[in-house]
Amino acid sequence: MSGGAMEFAVLGPLDISADARSLPLGAGKQRALLAELLCRPGRPVSPATLIQALWGQSPPRTAPDNLRLYVHQLRRTLGHDRITRTAAGYVLTLHPGELDADRFEELAEQGRSALSAGEHERAAELLKQALDLWRGPAYAELNLTVGLSDHAHRLEEERLIALENRIEADLARGMHAALIAELTGLVGEHPLRERPRWQLMLALARSGRQAEALATYRDARRVFAAELGLDPGAELRRLHQAILTGTLPVESATVPLEDPSPRSPAQLPADISDFTGRSEQLAELTDLLGDGPPPGPGPMRVYVIAGMGGVGKTTLAVHAAHLIAQHYPDGQLHTNLHGAESSPADPAQVLAAFLTALGVPRPTLPETLEERAAVFRSRLAERRMLIVLDNAASEQQVRPLFPGTSGCAVIITSRTRLTGLSGAAVVELSVLHPEQGVQLLSRIVGADRVAAEPEAAAELVRLSDGIPLAVRVAGARLVARPHWPLTRLAGQLTDERRRLDQFTTGDLAVRASLALSYVGLDPDARRAFRLLGSLDVPDFAGWVAGALLDLPVAAGEELVETLVDTQLVLFSGMDAAGQPRYRFHDLVRLYARERGELEDEPEAVAAALSRAFGAWLALAERATERVPGTSSAIIHGTAPRWNSPDGAPWDGPAVQNPMAWFDTERTALIAAIRQACSLGLAEVAWDTACCVERYFDVCGQFDDWRGLHERVLEVCLATGNRLGEAVIRRGLMHATTWMETGGEAMAAQYEGAERLITLFSELGEERGLSDAYVLRAWGEAARGDMAEGLRSGQIALSLAESSGHQSGQARALVCMAVAYGTRDIKMAIVHLLRGLELAEKLGNPRFEATTLQFLGLAHAHAQEFDAGLEYLVRALAIYRQIRDPLLEAMGLVALARLYAGHHDPRARPAAEAAEMLSRSHRLAHHQADALWVLGGVDLAEGRIDEAVAHLEESVRLWRTRGWQEFLAGALADLAEAYTAAGDLTAAAAARSEATAITGAT
Repeated sequence: MSGGAMEFAVLGPLDISADARSLPLGAGKQRALLAELLCRPGRPVSPATLIQALWGQSPPRTAPDNLRLYVHQLRRTLGHDRITRTAAGYVLTLHPGELDADRFEELAEQGRSALSAGEHERAAELLKQALDLWRGPAYAELNLTVGLSDHAHRLEEERLIALENRIEADLARGMHAALIAELTGLVGEHPLRERPRWQLMLALARSGRQAEALATYRDARRVFAAELGLDPGAELRRLHQAILTGTLPVESATVPLEDPSPRSPAQLPADISDFTGRSEQLAELTDLLGDGPPPGPGPMRVYVIAGMGGVGKTTLAVHAAHLIAQHYPDGQLHTNLHGAESSPADPAQVLAAFLTALGVPRPTLPETLEERAAVFRSRLAERRMLIVLDNAASEQQVRPLFPGTSGCAVIITSRTRLTGLSGAAVVELSVLHPEQGVQLLSRIVGADRVAAEPEAAAELVRLSDGIPLAVRVAGARLVARPHWPLTRLAGQLTDERRRLDQFTTGDLAVRASLALSYVGLDPDARRAFRLLGSLDVPDFAGWVAGALLDLPVAAGEELVETLVDTQLVLFSGMDAAGQPRYRFHDLVRLYARERGELEDEPEAVAAALSRAFGAWLALAERATERVPGTSSAIIHGTAPRWNSPDGAPWDGPAVQNPMAWFDTERTALIAAIRQACSLGLAEVAWDTACCVERYFDVCGQFDDWRGLHERVLEVCLATGNRLGEAVIRRGLMHATTWMETGGEAMAAQYEGAERLITLFSELGEERGLSDAYVLRAWGEAARGDMAEGLRSGQIALSLAESSGHQSGQARALVCMAVAYGTRDIKMAIVHLLRGLELAEKLGNPRFEATTLQFLGLAHAHAQEFDAGLEYLVRALAIYRQIRDPLLEAMGLVALARLYAGHHDPRARPAAEAAEMLSRSHRLAHHQADALWVLGGVDLAEGRIDEAVAHLEESVRLWRTRGWQEFLAGALADLAEAYTAAGDLTAAAAARSEATAITGAT
């Protein structure tokens, strides 16, 4: 089919024809799709709107594909150029006169104009032609969606008005008797419309049937009183009086039932004198609406301001409305829809008030919401008006209050985002920036008071959470107490348990504002709000709600989205694992905890928190198994794990991309573990903390690692949790091994390993015991006792083999290779190759790279440069792939040492890169090593001053490490540097100390 002239009929059953031949439309979904496009001709309709119209609130997964199929089939019928796809949706193109509804409206308007001009004959003919286009109810035989229902009701209202106008024209032509039957039926169908009753009374009276005319009036009075609680309108009463007194004019005339002069209501509340901030949102709003309505037809413009209670939505809406009001000369309508309260405003009652403001007498108002909405749209069709709908509850509440044409604009405020309003611009209003909050406080209390105490003013804004209502309350309290310094109120607000009490003055109260949102929630959402508030975490994923309430994860996520929709919880963005994350404002969290203390039993809260901590543990446990971290044994406790009750998989992000999951959950995990510690829940605290060790190790986050483990160790000691103590002490030793500690780190490691051996022996935990012997072996090797180090390594290997601790076997083999060292390089290489084989078998790239690095150094000592270089380059590539700064620094140092041993100029850049990386991550061991290499390179190149500086710092760091062999080597090189610099006394002292160390070891 080509895109030529066609006829589209919606005033009755849906029909299309071309050349007087009806075209087939196929299945019901295809007909529904065409109807949705026809009720918005020339405007884009989004796929989401069409899917909802065709399949309702629960569309199948195949809905998008099916929609494209229906569009394709419709294009085959109508022509491909009829339906185009834009970024905003599908657009149906119609030519003038092709849609019967358009022809009807054009003829009806021409008839109305002729009637107003007294051209009754022409008016009657035009209106009859318009009405003859109707073949039944608009969109008959279709299930009316919101869009279709709106259009159908508007068309029906226009049909009734056209019918009443045609009857008026016929009355003016003296056709009274002929109209009585038609008017009687019309009154029966629409008993609350006054105009048909007025016309029936006139027709009866003009036909000599005055008694029936008076009976029609009595019936009107009875019906209006019963249905509306009102008397008939003024025009009906005047006609009734004229019939009673026999003073009806001889000439047939019609009497207007409403004020003919258009009204221009100005209902905006007063503007705010201290309006502050919001420049970006204000600019966006005024850019969209500030130039008035665009020329020509087009969609109505809607701007939604969403945000939590007290964030300043109404203030922004009213301020912006005043700024742009001049561009809407036909008036401004405003109403408070009370959406956050228990009984939101009835849109039918709102429409009654709007129509009254527009000059429609109350007695003539239609009885149904749909009919009132249609009259409202008709009234505004030729006007340029601004409508402000404050505090909306839902899309269903505001849709009937929308004009139908582009001449008007609507500003809506709501605590929900109203995303179901197609085509609306939505802005999420957040709290004020700190400087904007201080500016608002300054405008309330006076610039001098704020300038005198700027730090206290900033603290007040911080404690107000940047919420404008809270800042206003604080400011109002200070205005009422001019003798108070700002620090006094700031001090009172620091008490979290009384903070919400302080944010109350007059009829302003933060607690009351939050309560409006809270009471509107269903019981499950309220409980989710309270329990989420009991957590100390800075942010959280949606599954946390499922764990707290012991609901399926999907149900928990839905509850969180409900809290987001009501602005009680904030959506803070998508995390690295692809999950949405959420957070509280501090004052909202305090309110949630306040409600929890009032409504929840402590035991129930404790059980909920235990489930949440168990959920974090369950995910961290699965994630850590996939992180290429340390080769220490993964040892778990008996803390209960939580899983979704419906058995649905929910660990995808933790399993599929564990490093990204840990990146995302790091701060929440640390906070949850610390909260578990504060509650004395040692078992779940130590188990979860140990699950984070590999992540901390790979990322070089040793400060977080040490700080967290020290806190967990405290609670393990306090509760007598011996296994937790042992595992946490082992982790602490790893965290502090490579960092500067101010003492001899390796000596401390030896002492700590002895304590671990005792603990794990008492517990009978062989895997942990193997790890403890490896740590002792490193400590012994560091102080130069290679024979004891080798013996400890052998014990570790035996324990690892008997307990099936394969990663422990690999660690023990590498440790033994280090103990063999340069004394037996062949045995060292043999053990390293066995360790490499195990690391590859385990699929642990991190330990594989570590083994490759030691193999490279071993071959370098054996003067096998090429083999050593190959191993080291392979190791460094793996370190960089897994983003491990500690091991990358170690690899760079090893590579630099290899280059330096062969006078390769690449030694300096490798050593400098290692030193910089080690310094930035506080890796004292590797920094000392890199400085040692740099000093040697400086000496070889004759840079004596630089050599002395680098080697002095290296020696200083080696002293804190307690690794005697390395300290002796650096001292020997420093003695050479001092000699080259001419400082023979210092050289002798350094050489003597080096000799003493090597002699002792």
